Amino acid sequence: MAAKIPSIILLLASIVVISSGGKLGLPTNYTWPLQTKHLCFAGRFKLALNVEYTKTNGTRTSAKIPLDNNTFESYSVSCSAPSTVHQLTISMLNELTAIIFNFSVDDKNVSSLTKVYGYITVDNNQQFITEYSNSTAGLHKFSSNETLFSTEANSSYRCDSKTEIRGFETNSSLDITSIDVENLLIQPFADDTKEFNNYDNEKVCKADVDKNSNLIPIIVGACLAVLVVIVLVAYLIGRRHNRNGYQSV
Repeated sequence: MAAKIPSIILLLASIVVISSGGKLGLPTNYTWPLQTKHLCFAGRFKLALNVEYTKTNGTRTSAKIPLDNNTFESYSVSCSAPSTVHQLTISMLNELTAIIFNFSVDDKNVSSLTKVYGYITVDNNQQFITEYSNSTAGLHKFSSNETLFSTEANSSYRCDSKTEIRGFETNSSLDITSIDVENLLIQPFADDTKEFNNYDNEKVCKADVDKNSNLIPIIVGACLAVLVVIVLVAYLIGRRHNRNGYQSV
Protein backbone atom coordinates (compact mmCIF):
# COMPACT_ATOMS: atom_id res chain seq x y z
CA MET A 1 0.00 0.00 0.00
CA ALA A 2 2.84 2.38 0.89
CA ALA A 3 4.41 1.81 -2.51
CA LYS A 4 1.24 3.02 -4.23
CA ILE A 5 1.21 6.40 -2.45
CA PRO A 6 3.94 8.04 -4.61
CA SER A 7 2.14 6.84 -7.73
CA ILE A 8 -1.14 8.35 -6.54
CA ILE A 9 0.58 11.65 -5.72
CA LEU A 10 2.20 11.69 -9.19
CA LEU A 11 -1.16 11.03 -10.85
CA LEU A 12 -2.84 13.86 -8.92
CA ALA A 13 0.01 16.22 -9.80
CA SER A 14 -0.35 15.33 -13.47
CA ILE A 15 -4.08 16.04 -13.35
CA VAL A 16 -3.45 19.46 -11.78
CA VAL A 17 -0.86 20.34 -14.45
CA ILE A 18 -3.14 19.29 -17.29
CA SER A 19 -6.16 21.15 -15.91
CA SER A 20 -4.18 24.33 -15.24
CA GLY A 21 -2.61 24.32 -18.71
CA GLY A 22 -5.87 24.67 -20.58
CA LYS A 23 -5.54 28.47 -20.93
CA LEU A 24 -2.26 30.19 -21.73
CA GLY A 25 -1.13 33.51 -20.34
CA LEU A 26 -0.52 36.31 -22.81
CA PRO A 27 3.04 35.96 -24.15
CA THR A 28 5.43 38.88 -23.99
CA ASN A 29 6.71 37.93 -27.45
CA TYR A 30 5.22 36.05 -30.38
CA THR A 31 8.10 33.92 -31.61
CA TRP A 32 8.20 30.89 -33.89
CA PRO A 33 9.18 28.10 -33.81
CA LEU A 34 8.80 27.57 -30.09
CA GLN A 35 11.58 26.27 -27.86
CA THR A 36 14.36 27.37 -30.22
CA LYS A 37 16.46 30.45 -31.01
CA HIS A 38 16.39 29.76 -34.76
CA LEU A 39 13.36 31.92 -35.42
CA CYS A 40 11.54 32.64 -38.65
CA PHE A 41 9.17 35.12 -36.96
CA ALA A 42 9.44 37.43 -33.94
CA GLY A 43 7.11 40.12 -32.70
CA ARG A 44 5.42 41.85 -29.78
CA PHE A 45 2.53 44.33 -29.60
CA LYS A 46 -0.65 45.37 -27.82
CA LEU A 47 -3.93 44.85 -29.63
CA ALA A 48 -7.61 45.72 -29.34
CA LEU A 49 -10.51 44.71 -31.58
CA ASN A 50 -13.17 47.42 -32.04
CA VAL A 51 -16.64 46.35 -33.15
CA GLU A 52 -19.99 47.99 -33.77
CA TYR A 53 -23.15 45.90 -33.53
CA THR A 54 -26.94 45.97 -33.37
CA LYS A 55 -28.63 45.59 -29.97
CA THR A 56 -31.98 43.95 -29.23
CA ASN A 57 -33.74 47.34 -29.33
CA GLY A 58 -32.39 48.00 -32.84
CA THR A 59 -29.84 50.66 -31.88
CA ARG A 60 -26.14 50.48 -32.77
CA THR A 61 -23.45 50.42 -30.11
CA SER A 62 -19.72 49.73 -29.94
CA ALA A 63 -17.45 47.43 -27.95
CA LYS A 64 -13.69 47.10 -27.48
CA ILE A 65 -12.18 43.63 -27.06
CA PRO A 66 -8.58 43.85 -25.78
CA LEU A 67 -5.98 41.16 -26.25
CA ASP A 68 -5.08 40.36 -22.64
CA ASN A 69 -4.80 37.44 -20.22
CA ASN A 70 -8.60 37.16 -20.04
CA THR A 71 -9.16 36.93 -23.80
CA PHE A 72 -5.98 35.28 -25.16
CA GLU A 73 -6.06 31.55 -25.91
CA SER A 74 -3.12 30.65 -28.15
CA TYR A 75 -1.08 31.66 -31.18
CA SER A 76 0.72 29.96 -34.05
CA VAL A 77 2.84 31.04 -37.01
CA SER A 78 3.12 29.58 -40.48
CA CYS A 79 6.51 30.55 -41.87
CA SER A 80 8.10 27.53 -43.51
CA ALA A 81 10.68 28.36 -46.19
CA PRO A 82 10.68 29.28 -49.00
CA SER A 83 7.19 30.78 -48.60
CA THR A 84 6.76 34.47 -49.39
CA VAL A 85 3.89 34.73 -46.86
CA HIS A 86 4.29 34.43 -43.10
CA GLN A 87 1.04 34.07 -41.17
CA LEU A 88 0.48 34.87 -37.49
CA THR A 89 -2.79 33.50 -36.04
CA ILE A 90 -4.01 34.66 -32.62
CA SER A 91 -6.93 32.82 -31.02
CA MET A 92 -9.12 34.63 -28.49
CA LEU A 93 -12.29 34.25 -26.41
CA ASN A 94 -12.31 30.48 -25.87
CA GLU A 95 -11.18 30.01 -29.48
CA LEU A 96 -14.42 31.55 -30.76
CA THR A 97 -12.51 34.46 -32.29
CA ALA A 98 -9.33 34.52 -34.37
CA ILE A 99 -7.24 37.30 -35.92
CA ILE A 100 -4.85 36.34 -38.72
CA PHE A 101 -2.01 38.58 -39.94
CA ASN A 102 -0.47 37.90 -43.35
CA PHE A 103 3.03 39.30 -43.93
CA SER A 104 4.30 39.17 -47.51
CA VAL A 105 7.58 39.79 -49.34
CA ASP A 106 7.40 41.43 -52.77
CA ASP A 107 9.81 41.17 -55.71
CA LYS A 108 11.82 44.10 -54.28
CA ASN A 109 12.50 42.15 -51.07
CA VAL A 110 10.23 44.42 -49.00
CA SER A 111 8.10 42.79 -46.33
CA SER A 112 4.75 44.24 -45.27
CA LEU A 113 1.57 43.39 -43.44
CA THR A 114 -0.71 42.94 -46.46
CA LYS A 115 -3.86 41.31 -45.08
CA VAL A 116 -5.70 41.02 -41.76
CA TYR A 117 -8.67 38.71 -41.54
CA GLY A 118 -10.45 36.25 -39.26
CA TYR A 119 -13.75 35.72 -37.52
CA ILE A 120 -15.59 36.68 -34.35
CA THR A 121 -18.30 34.58 -32.72
CA VAL A 122 -21.03 36.34 -30.76
CA ASP A 123 -22.64 34.27 -28.02
CA ASN A 124 -23.18 34.31 -24.27
CA ASN A 125 -19.70 32.94 -23.51
CA GLN A 126 -18.09 36.38 -23.73
CA GLN A 127 -18.78 39.59 -21.81
CA PHE A 128 -17.87 42.24 -24.38
CA ILE A 129 -20.81 42.10 -26.81
CA THR A 130 -24.00 42.14 -24.74
CA GLU A 131 -27.73 42.67 -25.35
CA TYR A 132 -27.18 41.80 -29.00
CA SER A 133 -29.94 41.17 -31.52
CA ASN A 134 -30.66 37.75 -33.00
CA SER A 135 -29.08 38.85 -36.27
CA THR A 136 -25.87 39.74 -34.43
CA ALA A 137 -25.50 36.30 -32.84
CA GLY A 138 -23.27 33.73 -34.50
CA LEU A 139 -20.13 33.76 -36.62
CA HIS A 140 -18.95 36.90 -38.45
CA LYS A 141 -15.97 36.91 -40.82
CA PHE A 142 -13.88 40.02 -41.50
CA SER A 143 -11.04 40.97 -43.84
CA SER A 144 -8.90 44.00 -44.71
CA ASN A 145 -6.18 44.36 -47.34
CA GLU A 146 -4.43 47.47 -46.00
CA THR A 147 -0.64 47.48 -46.47
CA LEU A 148 1.28 48.46 -43.32
CA PHE A 149 4.62 48.06 -41.51
CA SER A 150 6.75 47.93 -44.66
CA THR A 151 10.47 47.34 -44.28
CA GLU A 152 13.24 45.38 -45.95
CA ALA A 153 13.12 41.64 -45.47
CA ASN A 154 15.31 40.39 -42.60
CA SER A 155 14.76 43.78 -40.93
CA SER A 156 12.45 44.78 -38.08
CA TYR A 157 9.72 47.39 -37.82
CA ARG A 158 8.92 49.43 -34.69
CA CYS A 159 5.90 51.62 -34.00
CA ASP A 160 5.07 52.54 -30.40
CA SER A 161 2.31 54.91 -31.57
CA LYS A 162 -1.16 53.50 -32.13
CA THR A 163 -1.86 52.18 -35.62
CA GLU A 164 -5.50 51.71 -36.62
CA ILE A 165 -6.04 48.89 -39.11
CA ARG A 166 -9.19 49.71 -41.05
CA GLY A 167 -10.76 48.92 -44.40
CA PHE A 168 -12.92 46.03 -43.19
CA GLU A 169 -16.07 45.25 -45.16
CA THR A 170 -19.37 46.36 -43.62
CA ASN A 171 -22.06 44.03 -42.30
CA SER A 172 -25.70 44.67 -41.50
CA SER A 173 -25.49 43.50 -37.89
CA LEU A 174 -21.80 43.61 -36.84
CA ASP A 175 -18.86 45.63 -38.19
CA ILE A 176 -15.17 45.55 -37.35
CA THR A 177 -14.47 49.29 -37.17
CA SER A 178 -10.73 48.90 -36.51
CA ILE A 179 -8.01 46.78 -34.98
CA ASP A 180 -5.73 48.99 -32.89
CA VAL A 181 -2.07 47.99 -32.55
CA GLU A 182 0.40 49.71 -30.18
CA ASN A 183 3.96 49.20 -28.94
CA LEU A 184 4.69 47.13 -32.02
CA LEU A 185 8.04 45.54 -32.80
CA ILE A 186 8.03 42.79 -35.43
CA GLN A 187 10.40 40.91 -37.67
CA PRO A 188 8.74 38.52 -40.06
CA PHE A 189 11.02 36.59 -42.40
CA ALA A 190 13.76 36.38 -39.79
CA ASP A 191 16.82 34.38 -40.85
CA ASP A 192 16.28 31.01 -39.18
CA THR A 193 19.69 29.71 -40.27
CA LYS A 194 21.23 31.56 -37.31
CA GLU A 195 20.26 32.17 -33.70
CA PHE A 196 17.94 35.12 -33.13
CA ASN A 197 19.51 37.36 -30.48
CA ASN A 198 17.89 40.70 -31.23
CA TYR A 199 15.75 42.51 -33.78
CA ASP A 200 17.76 43.57 -36.86
CA ASN A 201 18.01 46.92 -38.68
CA GLU A 202 15.08 48.55 -36.92
CA LYS A 203 12.85 50.82 -39.02
CA VAL A 204 10.81 53.33 -36.98
CA CYS A 205 7.36 54.40 -38.14
CA LYS A 206 6.71 58.01 -39.19
CA ALA A 207 4.35 58.65 -36.25
CA ASP A 208 7.12 57.87 -33.75
CA VAL A 209 9.64 59.98 -35.68
CA ASP A 210 7.25 62.96 -35.77
CA LYS A 211 6.44 62.54 -32.07
CA ASN A 212 10.11 62.48 -31.12
CA SER A 213 10.94 65.45 -33.37
CA ASN A 214 8.18 67.48 -31.71
CA LEU A 215 9.30 66.38 -28.25
CA ILE A 216 12.85 67.68 -28.61
CA PRO A 217 11.90 71.41 -28.91
CA ILE A 218 9.54 71.01 -25.94
CA ILE A 219 12.32 69.51 -23.79
CA VAL A 220 14.79 72.21 -24.87
CA GLY A 221 12.24 74.94 -24.15
CA ALA A 222 11.47 73.49 -20.73
CA CYS A 223 15.19 73.31 -19.86
CA LEU A 224 15.69 76.92 -20.94
CA ALA A 225 12.68 78.01 -18.85
CA VAL A 226 14.07 76.22 -15.79
CA LEU A 227 17.49 77.83 -16.40
CA VAL A 228 15.92 81.30 -16.60
CA VAL A 229 14.05 80.71 -13.33
CA ILE A 230 17.26 79.54 -11.60
CA VAL A 231 19.19 82.60 -12.82
CA LEU A 232 16.36 84.93 -11.77
CA VAL A 233 16.13 83.37 -8.29
CA ALA A 234 19.92 83.56 -7.88
CA TYR A 235 19.85 87.23 -8.92
CA LEU A 236 17.09 88.09 -6.46
CA ILE A 237 18.85 86.26 -3.61
CA GLY A 238 22.14 88.03 -4.39
CA ARG A 239 20.42 91.42 -4.56
CA ARG A 240 18.73 90.80 -1.22
CA HIS A 241 22.07 89.94 0.42
CA ASN A 242 23.58 93.13 -0.94
CA ARG A 243 20.73 95.21 0.50
CA ASN A 244 21.13 93.57 3.89
CA GLY A 245 24.86 94.41 3.80
CA TYR A 246 24.15 98.08 3.11
CA GLN A 247 21.67 98.26 6.00
CA SER A 248 24.24 96.84 8.45
CA VAL A 249 26.70 99.55 7.41
